[in-house]
Amino acid sequence: MTNTLTPSSSQLSKLESLKVTSNYLREPLLSELTENSDHFSKDGVQILKFHGSYQQDNRDTRDRDYQFMLRTRNPGGLIPPQLYLTLDRLADEYGSGTLRATTRQGFQLHGILKKDLKTVISSIIRSLGSTLGACGDLNRNVMAPPAPYKTRTEYQVAWEYANKIADLLKPQTGAYYEIWLDGEKFLSAEEDPAVKAARQRNGNGTIFANKEEPLYGDRYMPRKFKCCVTVPGDNSVDLYTHDVALVVMLDAAGEISWI
Repeated sequence: MTNTLTPSSSQLSKLESLKVTSNYLREPLLSELTENSDHFSKDGVQILKFHGSYQQDNRDTRDRDYQFMLRTRNPGGLIPPQLYLTLDRLADEYGSGTLRATTRQGFQLHGILKKDLKTVISSIIRSLGSTLGACGDLNRNVMAPPAPYKTRTEYQVAWEYANKIADLLKPQTGAYYEIWLDGEKFLSAEEDPAVKAARQRNGNGTIFANKEEPLYGDRYMPRKFKCCVTVPGDNSVDLYTHDVALVVMLDAAGEISWI
């Protein structure tokens, strides 16, 4: 019997078909990165977005002066010192000289040339940063109050869960490290067991078992998806601009509850 919930290849949009044939965000990006050109094809540009970059032209003249914007993914707005220093240096050495803070607690580099993309992204990764999932049709940067109080439990919980949700929903494909670090396993860290278990839980039958992307499958999402974790009274995170918003609540005993 045909599953009517699963469209055939002939029913997929062009973008959905491109995701399916990309081999989990590898192609045609991987092949085109080595070509002697200053830009990617239209298909390459679509896959590049998932890696945290947009291809742009000169907005002032609209010349085919191709440049690239890179966006970081920083759950809760946490930027380690070494990462900030690296971004500041890369902006001067390879970009337009500006480092821009985004409204979603990340940073953007502008003016990167195609030939320098690998150097820039690999430098970000080695400084404990990431651009994976900062753009594209998947979960974007998870927001939380940007300056959590060390002595207030609800702020600590918000930051903790922002990180856990970000880890849960980040792409599992190996494409990111294969392309930008030549497959090198730069950092070995044991994933939180609760996050790993949640990704494998299949109570609703929606998990793609034994696939490279157990949550997203080979089509990822139809559009971008945004979520946040915050506390009552802290308006640094706008709940109504998100698809899913979690608010940390303390009961009378000081225990955590959620609404």
